[in-house]
Amino acid sequence: MIKNSFKFFSHLKKKKKASKNFPEPISYRTLSDSYFGSPLQFFSDLKKTSKYPDPYSFNKLLHKLTASDCGALSLKLLSFFLSKGYTPHPSSFNSTISFFCKLGHSSYAQKLVNLMPLYGCEPDIATYNSLIDGYFKCGEVVKACLIVNEIRVDKCKPDLVTFNVLFNGFCKMRKKKEAFVYMGLMWKCCLPNVVTYSTWIDMFCKVGDLNMGVKVFRDMKKDKVLLNSIVFTCLIDGCCKVGDFEAAFELCKEMKLAKLAVNVVTYTALIDGLCKKGMLERAECLFFRMLKDKVKPNSVVYTSIIDAHFKKSNVTDALKYLGKMYVQGLEFDMAAYGVIIAGLCNTGMFDKASIYMENMVKSGLRPDKLMLTTIMDAHFKAGNVKAALNVYGEILARGFDPDVIVLTSLMDGLCKHGCLNEAESYFCRGKANKISYTVLINVLAKKGDFTELNRVFREMLEAGFTADKYVYTSWIAGLCEQGNLIEAFRVKNRMVQEGFQPDLLTYSSLIFGLANKGLMIEAKQIFEDMLKRQITPDAAVYEIMIRGYLRQDNEAAVTGLLEEMEKRGFSKATCKVGGNEFQ
Repeated sequence: MIKNSFKFFSHLKKKKKASKNFPEPISYRTLSDSYFGSPLQFFSDLKKTSKYPDPYSFNKLLHKLTASDCGALSLKLLSFFLSKGYTPHPSSFNSTISFFCKLGHSSYAQKLVNLMPLYGCEPDIATYNSLIDGYFKCGEVVKACLIVNEIRVDKCKPDLVTFNVLFNGFCKMRKKKEAFVYMGLMWKCCLPNVVTYSTWIDMFCKVGDLNMGVKVFRDMKKDKVLLNSIVFTCLIDGCCKVGDFEAAFELCKEMKLAKLAVNVVTYTALIDGLCKKGMLERAECLFFRMLKDKVKPNSVVYTSIIDAHFKKSNVTDALKYLGKMYVQGLEFDMAAYGVIIAGLCNTGMFDKASIYMENMVKSGLRPDKLMLTTIMDAHFKAGNVKAALNVYGEILARGFDPDVIVLTSLMDGLCKHGCLNEAESYFCRGKANKISYTVLINVLAKKGDFTELNRVFREMLEAGFTADKYVYTSWIAGLCEQGNLIEAFRVKNRMVQEGFQPDLLTYSSLIFGLANKGLMIEAKQIFEDMLKRQITPDAAVYEIMIRGYLRQDNEAAVTGLLEEMEKRGFSKATCKVGGNEFQ
């Protein structure tokens, strides 16, 4: 319908200019005051008369239709009256241009601006502001900036709204440098208002430049610009994102002193920030204070707390808050379903997760690639390889392109379950990143294919990725498993030279390799070096050492290790060697 309507506009421009002998205009109010709430009835009755609506009434009704999500109908009506030679108010075009921009049709919006003079209407600053906003919504920053540069030299000069639209676009796209350029231009044309300042603060906080956000906040107070709750909330959110909660709560106090209510958006920023930093108890205290202040929690608040409880394995508490969401009658959005389904899957509650998945689909939401990847990963962690592969099949069936995250998760899951050839087959060099190379090296190390591992390692470095301790540790573990201790220690030395210190897994791999070869003196030296570096051995390391000493019938060393285990709080019953428990 939109395409057809625009084709109609294009067709109209080929016609001669409309006659000035219009029928006598009729106003919306004149026809019937009772029709104020029924613009459709008004337009229906107009078709039965030979009169036109006056431009102001017509414009008002078009805006009302667009605001009521009837933009397509508004566009059709404008097309109809233009075909009859009618000249509308310029704002009627602006309404249609905004509608095109809202739908992401910036090219149609630009064409309509170009057609306006043919209908006796010149674009005004509101027209250009709508067009700039539309370009930003489509991600076309250069075109938006070109419009601003064009109107600067035109009779239609940019106003404060123009710059606010610009800064809002830059903010959403995290373009701090571009914002600074147009700040200088704005000061030559007009002074910023509270909307401008709040947009700047929001942008600086989103790009992680809290200091600049605070500076803008101080400038506002210095310039005696009236502060509002939006300004405070933007800065509070910025403080929470960098973990400066003391500053965030100080701003809350200042907000209350300014007689501004701490609203649901402010509480959401605080609670979400606390939950993301693992400060769940403090977040819950704030939640109860929120209820005490009679501020109704929204879906984001509940989602943040539920997610934090699932991450701490507090399944009962997570489900308790989930129940509260139902009681409050809140609608579940994609983020809420994602957190709930992922949390249930990661705790092994796949049946419940399936129910929520079904409910999500019934509500009109479709699982996205990230959610399906999370479910696949959870099945792998639960040991259900078949179910995980079925989910991967669903990712493909839904038309999602398996990106590096999907493929890496798939490779890692298969590798951990011993499906090494299958894991290797899913490696895609065109999509590879550092993590996928790390997983592939782990796969090759477990397979014992060190010729291929060396080749992949070189390829990884040539691709611009640096090896980390996980790459080296996987490599060392594989070499120790194969009994190639000389090469294992060579890789370990290279690891240290690259600035990575061996961790528990590195030491346990080396101890395993030495103990397997019967080199218990060397194994003991590595064990003592580990202790010297304040790396606490786990039960598995003790078991490796005990196995080695048992093969040499060294009962004194075994007894010493068991006593040491007990001192460190390990139960001797946990150490099983050859099916015998050591008491």
